[in-house]
Amino acid sequence: MEHSTLKIEGMTCMGCVRSLTSALSALPGVSHVAIDLESGIAKVDHNAALTSLATLSEAIEGAGFELV
Repeated sequence: MEHSTLKIEGMTCMGCVRSLTSALSALPGVSHVAIDLESGIAKVDHNAALTSLATLSEAIEGAGFELV
């Protein structure tokens, strides 16, 4: 299990947090997502063999946000 801490830009409200949490949680191998709106930090626990950092980045961008 890999623990990734990601800085994300573009979130403005709890709706953004819910949307992004849903997008990341739907990826294969993701077991836990915790996002702090104020700091823009997402902590994601995932199986690196199933979900790479590139896949996480694509999901973030697909949800309308930017990985910094």
